[in-house]
Amino acid sequence: MKEEMLSLEADFANNEYFGTNVWTDEKYRVLSGNVPVLLSAPHTVNQIRGDDVRDAEKFTGALVRYLSSATNSYAIFQIFTHSDPNTDKENDYKNGIINIINGFNIKLLLDIHSSTFKDDTDIDIVTNNRESLRGMDTLVDKLKELGIKYDVKFDEMNEPNKQKENEIIYASSLLCNIPSIRLVINNKRLNIEEDDSSIKKIEELLEEFISYFNYS
Repeated sequence: MKEEMLSLEADFANNEYFGTNVWTDEKYRVLSGNVPVLLSAPHTVNQIRGDDVRDAEKFTGALVRYLSSATNSYAIFQIFTHSDPNTDKENDYKNGIINIINGFNIKLLLDIHSSTFKDDTDIDIVTNNRESLRGMDTLVDKLKELGIKYDVKFDEMNEPNKQKENEIIYASSLLCNIPSIRLVINNKRLNIEEDDSSIKKIEELLEEFISYFNYS
């Protein structure tokens, strides 16, 4: 898995994580599928927030590409540095998500991120006090159940951001009326260059979760 993930990450890692090509106008890339789940990785490369450049969330893009292939789900990810779709009110990436959901009858959005955690949590589940689940609270229960099976520790951070109306999960759940979940993975679990066992467990867990959703 390690070599394949490194290969899938190469497009994002190019130009010190500014992306594939400094001359491209392409703001994101889409992978098609036949399972009604959309995987999103908006922070695969560095992002512009106001006057600042924020670091990429490394290997979130590789994970989404890997999962898309393994599950035949749809996927969308940034390939070159642009404004941050999780903070800007109007954003091409966010609009692209809405168009994919509506155009291909998507039933679930999983928005993949990473962060540095102060504790040993593996994945933080963000649903804005479960508002973005659109009544399907059992999805969080299933994730936690699979966490026990795969030895992946979940936390559920439900305090909305100050500008939650600009978030991807807010827009997709409100405008498209589908459950939308942000999964924030501990950076330590994505350090595939040293050890791929943690990310392998997370990938297998999410693969089973997508299969569960598709057939439930």
